[in-house]
Amino acid sequence: MSGTASTDDVVKALNDLTDSGIASERAALSTLGIGPNDAKVLRFLLQRLPDDEPVTPRMLAAMLGISSAATTALIDRLAEAGWVEREPYPGDRRSIVVRETIADSSPARRILSVRRASATAAAAKLGPAERRIVADFLDDISRGERADTDAMAADDEASRTA
Repeated sequence: MSGTASTDDVVKALNDLTDSGIASERAALSTLGIGPNDAKVLRFLLQRLPDDEPVTPRMLAAMLGISSAATTALIDRLAEAGWVEREPYPGDRRSIVVRETIADSSPARRILSVRRASATAAAAKLGPAERRIVADFLDDISRGERADTDAMAADDEASRTA
């Protein structure tokens, strides 16, 4: 890819990325027989580093915006499938930590890591300054979408209470 790109070229590329992400997500959910929240938790656990803070059910509930009962049911499903395990929280036997148990050679690991692997490979082709530009660009889009969504929700709420 060389030359210059128009704003339309950038928007088209972003739309293509969104479409490929949706297709990848559908394939992952269908192949693994899990729901979107299950996949989000598994991806989150797969991306954790050994030195990261241990993952608790409360952390997962906050990330997903679901109740503690729904989080327990989700963890139960994933544990029953053999993808996570519960362990005592270090230093606090009353609390638990959730850890992924997906084998390195498992197709599930590859399926759940498609986007991350593709993004890592593409980012590796860029220099540090270019990566900063791309990261800022994507963050700007995320912030703009969240702000627009929040404004629409507020408008909707105001129209329902008026």
